[in-house]
Amino acid sequence: MSQASRKATSAFALLRRFWPFARPSKGWVLVGLMAMPIVAAATAARPLVAKHAIDRDLPAGDPAALTRTVLVFLAVVLVEFAAQAVQVYALQRAGHATVARLRRTVFDHVIRLPLRYFDRVPVGTLLSRTTSDVEALSETLSFGVFTILTDLIVIVSIVAAMFALDARLALFTLALAPVLVVVVRVFSAALRHLQLETRRAQGIATGFLAERLGGSEIVQVFGRRRDTVAQYEVLGARYLRATQRANVYDALLYALMDGIAALAIAILIFTAAPDVATGAAISVGLLYAFVDYLQRIFVPIREFSGKLATIQRAAASLERIYGLLDEAAEPAPEPTAADPLAGFEGGFSARDLRFGYGEELVLEGVDLDVAPGQVVAVVGRTGSGKSTLARLLVRLYDGYRGHLRLQVRGGSVEVADVPPAVLRRHVAMIPQDVFLFDESFAFNVALGPVDAAMRERVAWALRTVHAWDLVERRGGIDTPVGERGNRLSAGEKQLIAFARVLVRSPELVILDEATASVDSLTESKIQRAMETVFAGRTVVVIAHRLSTVERADRICVFDRGRIVEQGTHGELLARGGVYARLVASEFDRDD
Repeated sequence: MSQASRKATSAFALLRRFWPFARPSKGWVLVGLMAMPIVAAATAARPLVAKHAIDRDLPAGDPAALTRTVLVFLAVVLVEFAAQAVQVYALQRAGHATVARLRRTVFDHVIRLPLRYFDRVPVGTLLSRTTSDVEALSETLSFGVFTILTDLIVIVSIVAAMFALDARLALFTLALAPVLVVVVRVFSAALRHLQLETRRAQGIATGFLAERLGGSEIVQVFGRRRDTVAQYEVLGARYLRATQRANVYDALLYALMDGIAALAIAILIFTAAPDVATGAAISVGLLYAFVDYLQRIFVPIREFSGKLATIQRAAASLERIYGLLDEAAEPAPEPTAADPLAGFEGGFSARDLRFGYGEELVLEGVDLDVAPGQVVAVVGRTGSGKSTLARLLVRLYDGYRGHLRLQVRGGSVEVADVPPAVLRRHVAMIPQDVFLFDESFAFNVALGPVDAAMRERVAWALRTVHAWDLVERRGGIDTPVGERGNRLSAGEKQLIAFARVLVRSPELVILDEATASVDSLTESKIQRAMETVFAGRTVVVIAHRLSTVERADRICVFDRGRIVEQGTHGELLARGGVYARLVASEFDRDD
């Protein structure tokens, strides 16, 4: 690995990249930094005051002088504690605000990631990066990276005081300092590797848990509870082993630091004892001050190693977070940018359209023309490319070859050239599995803030798609629909999805028709809602019901990534080809 690469992957290089998130809180950071030298000075002053009392005030037998020294000592202690309180509060406030900004940035980035990313990264990994990895930084910012500066200032102050008191004794006392440096460097490298391993194991376990909880009904129905628990225990054990290995290194580091501190004190006493006994150059007060300094200097050094371990954990989290932030996401919309789809009426065309999710092509040279206002039914067996075409039209996936153009007045615009946020104002997609949030009816239709004007529009849309009665039965549009809309039936969810489309009023609607059976009353409402939504719009229906196909202006039959037949229902039946066989074998005969 090159020197540049090593620098880029070092913990402190990662933390430097964090500064833009901390910059808005630089005032509080500055307050915390200003308190640091005060804490260090007070820490270095306390043994000096004690030495003065031992060597001068006590032998002199002067109660007044001793009282003054004690008062000075108390004042130093109060200053130290007050400065520490200010430092901790300021840095914690800055740290929490910084983490909040990072969390918002990560979430905004995640929801703009392309579907290809979600196809290859488990949900649990994303949960781990957006929650536990981000939270791991809070402790680091509050008690790690900034307070290490305090520790360094304290160490420098103490070393300076020791050399000022007795340079020879200071050299003997600090003879073990190089050993400390080597120990910290060796253990920090190992800890960083172990923390990365721990984070990975945690992400895998979290992903498994999220997936199995989401599929808990399947787990129970098929009697897979024991197997699922056993699998989770294996993943949990892997995470536990990784954590324990990191804890072993942590414990060894602390034990070594304590041992080195005890050895340093022993060297000090052994070196100074003869001079103290003879009353020569080293006084009792000086020996006390040095012992006190040694104890004080090893506290920040020991804490430094612990904070270094915290920084290693944060560095592991930051590597994962930056890996997420470095993933290419959809660009944020520019509010003032011109709308490239001004004049769009819903028509589009495909020429030699090719696309694959991996090496294998799903669409292989699709040619299609859809005029404004047409209702086109797309049919075909599973895996023939129907849903892929729909996803390309709303830019859920990019990277197609060929052309996919939207017709505007005076020409056409390539779908790949239209910002996703702009495109989705003009093209709406109703997926087969309608997703509802655990929010109110109003929110699930508006999918955003609901002010008075939007509230009226939502109510109008719900009435128009014949869903108002179901909303009223459940307490009104402010009633939550439950997690994933579990308080509603499949048909009722579809009605909510139609209302979403009406609120946005797009020119092109793509409907991936649900296959779930519904009762006759709800089915009647769905059919009427479809007629309302389809009116005056261009519609592409991935059809599963014969009644929907028969209503279409044109039917496109997909087979192995190509359109193999086009025409009306009657024309295609008369040909006796692929469509006729599909009708005979696969379509729901709901009429």
